Amino acid sequence: MIKKMKEIYQRSKFSRNTAPKVLSLVFALVFWIFVMDNVNPQMTRVFENIPIELVGENQLEANGYRIMGDRNFVVSLTLKGRRNDVIKLSKEDLQVVADLGNVSNGLQEIYLNSRVQLSEVSIVNQSRESILLKIDEIIRKPIPVAVVKEGQLPTGYIEEDVRLSLEQIFISGPETYVNLVDKMVGHINLNNATAEVVRDLPVIPVDSNGETVTGVEVETNYVTVSIGVLKKSSILVQPKYEGSVAEGYQLTEVKVQPDSVVLLGDRDTINALKYVETELVDLSNASESFSIDLPINKPDNVKLENNNERITISFTIEPIITKEFSYDYSDITFINMEDPYRTNINDIEGQVILRVSAVDSIVSPLNKNDLGLYINAGQFVPGKVEAEIQLNRNYDFNKVEILPSLIEIIVTDINAPPSESEEESSDSSGE
Repeated sequence: MIKKMKEIYQRSKFSRNTAPKVLSLVFALVFWIFVMDNVNPQMTRVFENIPIELVGENQLEANGYRIMGDRNFVVSLTLKGRRNDVIKLSKEDLQVVADLGNVSNGLQEIYLNSRVQLSEVSIVNQSRESILLKIDEIIRKPIPVAVVKEGQLPTGYIEEDVRLSLEQIFISGPETYVNLVDKMVGHINLNNATAEVVRDLPVIPVDSNGETVTGVEVETNYVTVSIGVLKKSSILVQPKYEGSVAEGYQLTEVKVQPDSVVLLGDRDTINALKYVETELVDLSNASESFSIDLPINKPDNVKLENNNERITISFTIEPIITKEFSYDYSDITFINMEDPYRTNINDIEGQVILRVSAVDSIVSPLNKNDLGLYINAGQFVPGKVEAEIQLNRNYDFNKVEILPSLIEIIVTDINAPPSESEEESSDSSGE
């Protein structure tokens, strides 16, 4: 076999000029190595502002967490490799990853994982090895609703408490933002309102300074607000009673304290009220004064400004008594008497009895000088006259008796000439 190959080599052209051929081959090899080492040499290149990819952010939020603050991070990479390989690389061929798979709440340091698509090129330097992320837990929290009232009601009207379809609204979001929210606020205008105000009110989350908080999700942006507007008016109170007091007694006074109350209600109802009554009191056979506290009867849609206010009714009941006074005829005065007329009242002997009946407070303090008797002489003519005796002052008596009530008197005209009988009487007295 070896012998045969040797024969083939000796017969071939390759056996001729062997030294030059070997030298050429060596020269070619050396030249190739030179070209490879010098024409496509090793080099480094810096790629700046390569964005860092956050991997697992969706899963992070699914686990109830969220990245707070800046999430757009960049890094610079220094690459090394053959010139042809390095030159053709772009940023798209580089990948820098921050894996969020195991992070939790709080400030987290996430290490970077960098990779080049060409295995012939390596990363020899990286501007940062990690990034810091603030991770917040996603929470859900109820926030109270507050209504800010604006505008002015007309004089004589007041507003009732605010009624809300929702007292609280749930919000959700990063704990940092959610905890900033103090309340959900809406604004409502009551200017010149005279009846209930109902609105679907937009509300927004605000902090303790009243500034709007962003970055949270609100489960509803509206609440229905109802604010009653009531008219305020002072209404008279009338006592309501029935029945007759005991025989021999009289109801002399009914006093209400207070005599009016302040009522609140819708405009039409209040305008229709002239007064309100107390509950009914039965005075049947009552024989002494008394007081009683009673509520008032009012429409159902009307309320007292002072819910605890009670009405006190005082009933004054007095016994009816009779008092007697005696007068001489000379104590009787005449009114409307013509000037020339005279009577013989001073010549009549006897007394007139005056009996008056009334409640004790009227009769007891009286004396005869407080009353007095008189005769109206306006129609008198000379001669005998039957005159009626009358009471000079009436104190709202229940009963008045004058005994006798009629008296016969003689009225004379002092300017008239004497009659024949008077002259004969005068002559006979002269003899």
